Amino acid sequence: MQYTVVIGLEVHVQLLTKTKVFCGCVNRFNPEHPNVQTCPVCLGMPGVLPVMNREAFRLALKTALALNCQIARFTKWDRKQYYYPDLPKNYQISQYDLPFSHDGWLDVASDDAP
Repeated sequence: MQYTVVIGLEVHVQLLTKTKVFCGCVNRFNPEHPNVQTCPVCLGMPGVLPVMNREAFRLALKTALALNCQIARFTKWDRKQYYYPDLPKNYQISQYDLPFSHDGWLDVASDDAP
């Protein structure tokens, strides 16, 4: 009997973009002045809507293509609820049932592969 190992991954990345993923705030770590690079979108204020960073979208597309993914014709973002002291809006923008890309694959060579 022969088996093929299939491993599913949820990938998290830190992008080196000039601005944050869903707003125009500068994406720069500043330990001497924390929490100053924020805006109403970052804080989840009423009436504001996030807009995806074009460079982040381009990098996501590039990654999806490199991983042989299917690119969705329609995608959406979800709000995952969290109650953490360091997350004042109590939600994280994420993708759940309609992700941007799916069913990708990457062949990994093994020394004992036939």
